[in-house]
Amino acid sequence: MRHATSRRIEGLPAPVQGVAQTLVDWIPLGILVVLWEIASGTVVAEAVLPPPTTVSSRIANLVVTGEVFSHLFISLFRIGVGLGLSILIGVLLGIGMARSDPVENFFDIFLSMTYPIPKTALVPLAILWLGVGTEAAILIVFLACLLPIVLNAYNAAVDVDQNLVWSAQMMGTSDREMLYKVIFPATVPEIMTGVRQAVPIAFIALVSAELIASNQGIGYLILTSGQIGNYPTMFANIVIISAVAFVAVRGFEETRDRVLVWT
Repeated sequence: MRHATSRRIEGLPAPVQGVAQTLVDWIPLGILVVLWEIASGTVVAEAVLPPPTTVSSRIANLVVTGEVFSHLFISLFRIGVGLGLSILIGVLLGIGMARSDPVENFFDIFLSMTYPIPKTALVPLAILWLGVGTEAAILIVFLACLLPIVLNAYNAAVDVDQNLVWSAQMMGTSDREMLYKVIFPATVPEIMTGVRQAVPIAFIALVSAELIASNQGIGYLILTSGQIGNYPTMFANIVIISAVAFVAVRGFEETRDRVLVWT
């Protein structure tokens, strides 16, 4: 989508093109904010749907007082650990399933059975096993992010050019060396795609888990604010975590493009 937009304005001078591209990218969000402002107090009562100006003021207050940061750091820690574990285990599992029939036969049934299950449905089990808190939230993030990483690593390892494998074998490369010298480097682009898919999923799973199984974090703030009718604060926290998720996704995309410049 971004490339298509660039083609439509590529006739402009480079500095103007950059500004125009930025404006075009943010137009949908601007339209949403305008509609939100109009709907507040007309379509929906202002007490239930506070206008963007009120929410913006509350965001500024939360940032200036620092009230939001302790909960935000806890949420980001949970995402980091859960996503990190899913990357580590997902890559190993995906490549292992692609290169070993026994491994694939053993794990395929579990992945097939758990794929259709909404991971938030596992929150009660996580609470039962781990209690309310960080461990349960990390488990939900891990389970939610695992599958896209496994699938992308698996598909990439299956599709590795056999000519590369045969050439490495002819040069005397052992099976162990084959994994980290040939297979893994060839799968990196697809693995990064899987991680890109998992990053927003991690935020969704984290907030869902914190709404039910936590007494800290952004999800917990959203829940408690809504329960007491403090809707400006509730919407402020929703906007904050949405903005952080947006930055995380865009930041990862920039990092991926730099890492994969050789592809």
